Amino acid sequence: MRIGCDGDYLTIDWEPQKYKTKAEAAEALYRSLRAACERVGMNPDIEVSIFNPEQAKAHGYVGKAWHVIWESGPYDWGVSNFFAGPWGYCEPYWGFDLAFYE
Repeated sequence: MRIGCDGDYLTIDWEPQKYKTKAEAAEALYRSLRAACERVGMNPDIEVSIFNPEQAKAHGYVGKAWHVIWESGPYDWGVSNFFAGPWGYCEPYWGFDLAFYE
């Protein structure tokens, strides 16, 4: 799967249709973004984050959702990406993250 915007794309290993729950889908995307981050020479421990719904609320996010964040990824990578699977759907919250809604 490719993520990105404005011609700045990166291939990741993530198939949203494979997962049954939002947690599984979000955690799998998180692992894939960590691997992509590392491939381009960044430190995934610093650059990529995941918040479960309770952690997201504590960080000020609105709504009950999982959030997968890569602020230093391709510009606005989350904006042009909408994904769905048996678990529901995810969409951008900001340009650099996807929210998996509960």
